[in-house]
Amino acid sequence: MFTSIISFCIYICIITSHNLNGQNFQLPINRAMEINDPIELHYKHFLEPIKFNNHGLRCFIKHVYNIPEYATDFLPNNFFHMTQFLKRRTDQPRNYFQSVFRMFGNKLKQTMYINPYAYSELLDEITPLLKNAMFHEKTPAFPELQKKISSAMYDRMLHNFDHLKLDPDGYFKELSDDIISIINSTYELSGDASIEELRKTLLAFFEMTINKLVWSPHEPEHAWRNVKIINSQLLKLYDENIFNDQDDLNGLFITLLERFCLFLDLSYAELSLDFYAQLRNEIALKNIALLELEDEQFFETKAQRLERAITLAEAKTRGYHEGIVVA
Repeated sequence: MFTSIISFCIYICIITSHNLNGQNFQLPINRAMEINDPIELHYKHFLEPIKFNNHGLRCFIKHVYNIPEYATDFLPNNFFHMTQFLKRRTDQPRNYFQSVFRMFGNKLKQTMYINPYAYSELLDEITPLLKNAMFHEKTPAFPELQKKISSAMYDRMLHNFDHLKLDPDGYFKELSDDIISIINSTYELSGDASIEELRKTLLAFFEMTINKLVWSPHEPEHAWRNVKIINSQLLKLYDENIFNDQDDLNGLFITLLERFCLFLDLSYAELSLDFYAQLRNEIALKNIALLELEDEQFFETKAQRLERAITLAEAKTRGYHEGIVVA
């Protein structure tokens, strides 16, 4: 019980900090100069855009990025600098995008929470940027790659034509393996990251950041709506082939769901019984992708997991209102 009370107090402190600071840190950049509050003035320079020259980048690293409050108070509420890096040039190689996600991902490891509404805005902004980065190729690489693939196809046809007649499936599988090997080696020689390497970096970033989302217990309906929005945004990443493995998508869905279940568990004293009824009604409709993506057979489904979290939190809420459970 004591551990639960301590956990809840920490959670409320995080939420309070978010409510006090998060809204101001989400102000448009052109309103940064309007801030007059002494506390906010301390963070005013965090709202200034980066100047992409040697002096500007050094100033950003020294006076913004390396300041402890940037990681704990500002970045979890405002991803402006991250999107600035990503939008700097649309023809950057994939390893540039890897570096940006690693740079800001490592900084976000220092924070206890991430503002879920700012996070949703980030997902909206980066999806088209990632699609372009993932599949955009530099035109000089095409002639060389085309020449290598054509040569491999010609050599295999010349020396293995009998194999093609006897076992077409086996022949084309080996040919596909040759082509994949050529593509991978071309990326390695060019020094750029492969699509799969970028996907791996993105998956690590999304897994870590989703696991830090914190919603306000004073606005549970908004919290649930935000969960569904983020769920749809993750699904769009999959639809755009930024992620191509349904198991990876399901893993992110599970992380998001578990984060919301934690919200229910810690916020029971602030939640109403009507809110639980609303959740159950939506689950019954079976139109939430978060819950409907196929689960492993024999394991607890995501819908069952959410129902279990609702039942436990609802019982604690009833106990709290009746004086049996103390928050």
